[in-house]
Amino acid sequence: MVRDAETGEVICTNCGFVLSDPTEQYAAPVPRRTEEGLLESQSGPPGRFSAFDKNLSTIISRAQASNRNISADERLQLWRLRRTQLRASAGSSMARNLSRAMSQLRGLSGRLNLPEVVTERAALMYRRALNKGLVRGRPINGMVAASTYAACRLTDVPRSLSEIAKASGMSRKLLAHYYRALVRSLDVTMAIEDPLKRVSKIASRAGADSQTEMLAGKILREAIRLRVNVGKDPDGLAAAALDLAARIRGSMVMQRDLAKAAGVSEVTIRSRMRDLKTAAKSLGLPDVA
Repeated sequence: MVRDAETGEVICTNCGFVLSDPTEQYAAPVPRRTEEGLLESQSGPPGRFSAFDKNLSTIISRAQASNRNISADERLQLWRLRRTQLRASAGSSMARNLSRAMSQLRGLSGRLNLPEVVTERAALMYRRALNKGLVRGRPINGMVAASTYAACRLTDVPRSLSEIAKASGMSRKLLAHYYRALVRSLDVTMAIEDPLKRVSKIASRAGADSQTEMLAGKILREAIRLRVNVGKDPDGLAAAALDLAARIRGSMVMQRDLAKAAGVSEVTIRSRMRDLKTAAKSLGLPDVA
């Protein structure tokens, strides 16, 4: 194992796998020479959009203001500077809103086990929405959840709308409303969700074997080629592909277990299965009831 002194990552020398994310380094890093020949260095934690102040503000702590090694006049001046700094950091309503939103975003990311890149993208989208006035009149947790779902879509991290709605404590319908408002206001173009990324998770939850999972992926790839997936819920398509693959192989996978694992109804699975039978027929697979 080696540690990258510049990024703080712990890397396996055999396979190159990164064992841990970059850590916050409070000591000054090794100075580097720039193109102009000057040395540059940085101290403190790295700047992050998910931090209320992006980790760029200067904080005068209570211990610093109460330091007995300095004179009484200097302590009084530090207390005045501390009071001014606290008022300035949370003086406006926008700053208070951002502080609460970033705290909720970190909590939601932790519950969903999201990577740091998704959290940072969600924080950036929320900041853009706040600057455009989109958050006014809407709950903070709703816009945070919508930003998180949009960030998952943009970074290809498989998290469904239902999962994020459940983790944020709101209805799926309400979250979908906030998400549409966010995407429309920020003029973000979203790609069609790939149902192939949902197959493994649903198969694991429903207890489907690996052969059924592989056949379901084959059916879905053919369905994408035939554009059967356009306008369809990816969770419903993935569950229907697994159900169809299990029927073709004669595997014992219950439809209600697939519906529960995907967060859809059995009616949805049966409807999507009728669409996927075209792809199965194109692959030369046997027709099933």
